[in-house]
Amino acid sequence: MRHGCQGVWKPVVGSCILVYCLLATPWGTAQTKDAPANSGLPSVRWREATVIQMPGIDNPGYSRHEIDSNSPAHWDGDTFYLFNSFLHPWRNSGPDLMHLGSSISTQLGQIDDRLWIWIESTWKDDDGTLYGMYHYEPDNVCFGNDHLPTAPKIGWLRSLDNGQSWQDLGFVLAADPADFRCDTKSPWDAGGEGDFSAILDRKKEYFYCFFSSYVKNFQEQGVGVARMRYADRDNPAGKAQKWYKGEFSEPGIGGHFTPIFPAKVDWHGGNADILWGPAIHWNTYLNTFVILLNHASDSKMTQEGIYITYNSDLANPKGWSEPQRILDRDGIMKAIRGFPPDLSNGWYPEVIGTSKGETDKLCGRTGRFFMKGMSRLEIIFLKPGEKAE
Repeated sequence: MRHGCQGVWKPVVGSCILVYCLLATPWGTAQTKDAPANSGLPSVRWREATVIQMPGIDNPGYSRHEIDSNSPAHWDGDTFYLFNSFLHPWRNSGPDLMHLGSSISTQLGQIDDRLWIWIESTWKDDDGTLYGMYHYEPDNVCFGNDHLPTAPKIGWLRSLDNGQSWQDLGFVLAADPADFRCDTKSPWDAGGEGDFSAILDRKKEYFYCFFSSYVKNFQEQGVGVARMRYADRDNPAGKAQKWYKGEFSEPGIGGHFTPIFPAKVDWHGGNADILWGPAIHWNTYLNTFVILLNHASDSKMTQEGIYITYNSDLANPKGWSEPQRILDRDGIMKAIRGFPPDLSNGWYPEVIGTSKGETDKLCGRTGRFFMKGMSRLEIIFLKPGEKAE
C-alpha cells in the first residue's frame, strides 16, 4: 500500500459518502490506438456522472477520507457493505453504494489490530460466512524502526458478522523471505507479494488470487496468480498454489511463480516498467472476467495509464488478453480533476456494479469506475464490434 499523503477538501453535497458537483467534460469510447477496433476484444465507453468519494479512513496526520487499496464489497439482504483500508480496514454499510452510513473500525484481533493490514478482497458464502483476504506489511524489513521499504504478504480471514470482527486464518501467499533487496530504488517495497484482488470461479471450485510481486528476482516480478480450493476456505494453511511454468504447482508460501504479466524493467532499478494492483470482476454483459491494472513507469509508481484485460477461463492463466490502455495519463488527470494533488496519482482502478447484488466482483454493462475511492465516471462495457450509443 502507498501512504504518507496530506490534504483536505470540502464536499458540496453529501453525507458519509461524499458527492461533489464539478464541471462536466465529454468522454468517448476507449477504443484507442492501443486497442484497435478490429482487435476482437471488448471495449469501454466513459460517461460523466455525479462525482462520489468513498468514506475512506481519517487517520491522524493523513488526508481525510484516505483509501489506499482495492475496496471490496458484498450484500447481505438489502444491505450493501463496503470496506476501505488505510493502515487498518474500516467497514461502511447502507442501502446501496451511493447511500453509505457511518464507518466502523473492524476488529481483527488483539495482535492484528496493532499491525498494518488492508482487506482487499471479500467473498460472502451462502451460509452467511464472509471470507476475506488481506495485505500485510511488516516493519523493519530493511531498517530498524522503519516501516518502509516493506515486503508484503497475503493472509486469509473469516467473519460471522459481515466483517465487523474477523478471525485470522493465517498467511496463504508470500514470497521467499530471502528474495528482497534493501538497495531498492523503490520507496515502497523491497520485495514481497501483495496489492491483489481475488474471486471465486463460476463453478465454485477455486478462489483465484491475482497479486503483484516486487521480489528481487526480475523473472518473478509483475502480476501473478494463485488459487485455493473452495473446499479449503476454512482451513487454508498450506493450500494455495501458485501458477508456475504452465501449472498450479508451487506452494503459496515461498514458492516460485510465472507472471502472467511480467515486468518489462526491473522494479528495483528506479526506471521500473511494471503492471500491478489487479482488480478483477465477473462481467455479466460480456460473459467474461475483467481485470483493471495500474501501470507504473518508474519505481516510485508514477502512473502512466490504466489498462484492461479479459479472460473467460480462470483456470487458463495464458488466456488473458494483452492488456490494453483505457486511460492515459491525461485521461487520469481528467478523471480526478478537482481533487487535491496528493490524491491524484490514479492508483487502484476498480469497477463496482451499481445494481442490487452487484459489487466490486460483479458488474453488468455499466458500473462505476473508481480510482483510490474516487469516481466521476461510469464505465460502459461494449462487446466486440458493438458501437457506442
